Amino acid sequence: MLNDPAVVALVTRAKSGDQSAWDELVERYAPLVWSICCRYRLRRPEADDVGQSVWLRLVEQLEALREPAALPGWLATTTQRECLRILRVTGRREGAERPLDFDLAADESTTMLDQELIRSER
Repeated sequence: MLNDPAVVALVTRAKSGDQSAWDELVERYAPLVWSICCRYRLRRPEADDVGQSVWLRLVEQLEALREPAALPGWLATTTQRECLRILRVTGRREGAERPLDFDLAADESTTMLDQELIRSER
């Protein structure tokens, strides 16, 4: 895991109640959460619910996060689990088989961002 000093600093500041650090974390990692929702082919309202749940869980768990540099991986895992929970609750099993119904489909820049986030997590 890459020990990104910027992520460590943001998490540390957010833990101490710095709203601007929290806002920056959300801005920085919202595309990661969104891209995972896209992979699970969630509808827009479902993806919004997943995002809200993920950020709420982070607020609740921020103090317990032992390794701040692990935040991207924590977000990815939590988002995947929440996507699966939403699919299970709604009774949908075809999530990955149906076409995307988002206003914006994944484009080349989103793919590059995903690849960069994966590299930084490793």
